[in-house]
Amino acid sequence: MATIMPREVNNTVKGNRIKYSQLAITFAGLFSSTTALAQSDLKITAQSEAEVIYQDVQTETDGNLSLTTVSIVPSLIATYSSRTFSGNWSSTVTHLERENDTSGEEDTYAEYRYTAQWQPFDEYLLLQANGALNYQNTSSSSYLLTDFVTNSEGLSKTRTNTLSGTLQFINGDWITALGSAAYSVVESEESSTNSTGLDNDSTSLTGTLANGDRARRLFWTLTGSYQDTSRSTASSGDFFTREGEFTADAMLFSDWALRVTAFHEANQINSTDNTDSATRQFNSYGAGITYRQSAERYIALTANRSDSDTDENETYVGLDIAWALSSRTSVAGSYDRRFYGESAAAQISYNTKYFRSSFSYNEDVTTTSRLLTDSESLGVFVCASDATSISDCFQPSSLAYDLGAGEQFVELTSQNLEFDDSVIIYKSANTQIGYQFSRLTLGLTWRYTESEYLEEDRLRRNYSAGTDFSYDIGSYTSLTGSITYANIEERGTSTTAGVSENINSTLGLSRTFGEHLTTSLNLSYLTTSGNLSQVSLYGNDYTDRRITFSVSYEYE
Repeated sequence: MATIMPREVNNTVKGNRIKYSQLAITFAGLFSSTTALAQSDLKITAQSEAEVIYQDVQTETDGNLSLTTVSIVPSLIATYSSRTFSGNWSSTVTHLERENDTSGEEDTYAEYRYTAQWQPFDEYLLLQANGALNYQNTSSSSYLLTDFVTNSEGLSKTRTNTLSGTLQFINGDWITALGSAAYSVVESEESSTNSTGLDNDSTSLTGTLANGDRARRLFWTLTGSYQDTSRSTASSGDFFTREGEFTADAMLFSDWALRVTAFHEANQINSTDNTDSATRQFNSYGAGITYRQSAERYIALTANRSDSDTDENETYVGLDIAWALSSRTSVAGSYDRRFYGESAAAQISYNTKYFRSSFSYNEDVTTTSRLLTDSESLGVFVCASDATSISDCFQPSSLAYDLGAGEQFVELTSQNLEFDDSVIIYKSANTQIGYQFSRLTLGLTWRYTESEYLEEDRLRRNYSAGTDFSYDIGSYTSLTGSITYANIEERGTSTTAGVSENINSTLGLSRTFGEHLTTSLNLSYLTTSGNLSQVSLYGNDYTDRRITFSVSYEYE
């Protein structure tokens, strides 16, 4: 479960934008300094872990290689919560000493992650700061294979910081309003797969106006968004997006209504010197009928007319559905058009006492830096900041679960991104299934992403599926395991085209002695094959077998 304790990597920080990178940390510190730190609300825990890793790597070119790695990992977690403020800080330092058949080397990696949330005026104003310094895999072909021990040359030290504010008035009789603003910075260093790194900042504004609680005959919603991303790489210009949508249902009789809708989007890519730009703009408007029982239960069908810069104007049928089958189960989706053609979105949740599942499908025009600061979470599992496996997680009690201090929603699999920061049409489907009862915790996942490049003739598809489990053999002993399969397909030039199939699997046994000491033994199997170029000392086809013994001690 790499996403529970992110294992992405960086070595030195670029200094030309330090002032932006430190802004979010200063923001969080100012909030915490204005709050009375009652001792009972502040919790600090520390942990030290030592690992010995034996590797046997079988390659096509160099035969078998044997490696031994000793890892020392101290970590610190601090959480604080009060009536209006909550914050979390977690940090680790990983020191590695490696020996192979001919030589040895040492490396040290420092990482941190923080969140801060301040709500000074009850439900009206929310201010947030979050960020991380970690090491990220920069090549999509090496998905599941790159970590501190293997292919560390493909990792890039990456810093993300985001400040956001939300102002909302959601209890109005006739009108409700919600607005938010965010500023984020993404910085990454060069790696063997990325010769320039990322050094970008984004500003986004979103707003929503809608009918209030007393509306009975007319239900309407107006939404808008704007985002500006500066891309500092030599071959990329700034990227702007804006969207606006209006929808209204006028009740005719019983549960039937007349619907009118309008939509606008524009995506603009400037040249590197900002002297020229390319804009893809799309507008549509339509009318139809809605069967509406409530805001959570309706089906709308419309006939729409489009006006696009990139395609001929056309008439098409649109669908919008939201149907809460029960308090635990809901279905929502839409079918429409955008400047690139047909577009769809979906969200399905089904939950019982011990079983929780969620599926989402979304399409967006975006970049790598935007995806790094706006990752998706389906909320199937909640884990503590120091969680290392699914055994440390639990299923939330409701669909609208509020995270406690030191808690976070986690994904069983992580995004697979290419650190080129090109503008892409990003289509993503994600399924997470969780089961937790008695001694067994089980998670299943399936993910599909498609990245179509707008600035070059290139297409990438990723398929991945996997499972994680934990079984408590006794009060102090547990068995854990995971296996994830990924298929990465690239279409483009001769240097980027190809297919890679990667597998990462682990099986472990852990034992707790007393309240603070834990030992574990893990077996790992990683393998890759295909003709898609990978950044690895071992080539495109190799198998990595590991035996890891670890001892950890927690201080409170």
